[in-house]
Amino acid sequence: MECQLFSAMMIGPRKRQEDCIIEGRKLFQSALLSRKVEFVSGPMLLAVCDGMGGHYGGEMASRFVCEQLRHYTWSGDVSGDNVHYALLGIQSASERHLPPQSGTTIAGLFSDGSRALIFNAGDSRVYGITAEKLEYLSHDHSLVQDLIDQSLVNMERAAVHPYKHLIDFGLGPAFSRVWSERDLYIVEQRLDPSAAFLLCTDGLTDILSDAEIHEILAPSPVENGARLANAARKKGLTDNTSFIIARITGGMTPDIIGTEQLYK
Repeated sequence: MECQLFSAMMIGPRKRQEDCIIEGRKLFQSALLSRKVEFVSGPMLLAVCDGMGGHYGGEMASRFVCEQLRHYTWSGDVSGDNVHYALLGIQSASERHLPPQSGTTIAGLFSDGSRALIFNAGDSRVYGITAEKLEYLSHDHSLVQDLIDQSLVNMERAAVHPYKHLIDFGLGPAFSRVWSERDLYIVEQRLDPSAAFLLCTDGLTDILSDAEIHEILAPSPVENGARLANAARKKGLTDNTSFIIARITGGMTPDIIGTEQLYK
């Protein structure tokens, strides 16, 4: 499976970086990251997490989840059950090891080169990118998303809703009571060689519309990753802001080979 990735992290106006991202076995939680990499691998996991909880709680929660994912022994089975049981185990561990009110969103992608499982909890997002459009593939767990689902507000009004940041599901002790009531959002799709994916925290979607993001990234999303980071900075960051752009093609290969380029 061939992978091309561009990953970025920006601390914005915050004092700490409470976002964390994972690329397979690599984890990043940096004030500033701009990284382009190409490699060949077997099954690939990508994820972005946006921590919450005050003090160091959010930073700890997002990193804890990514660390757990990094060390999880994934089988080659790209299935919703595989992802569900992995995150259920991480939720259980978080309740034993993290501060009581801490938590994190997660948006991720797990692929074997022919299929992709998109999943999320909270309001970090996964988009599909084609030449024609930016397609929202995940589904927010939030008060405003519930209003959208009930046709009480439209997407345009939701973008400026005063309670758009109120989420009701995620990973961590803060969400322990709702894990019996809410479900992870998981959707499977076959990979299209001409398509790419964007995984991002809400620091990006708060300041750039879907149309603006698509205009910046198309037609070469990975190559235009630095342009997206620059556009976000120029627009004015209001939060920690992190994203991964991925193009994944080809079949499964057992070993990781290749090179990477880092830009700081």
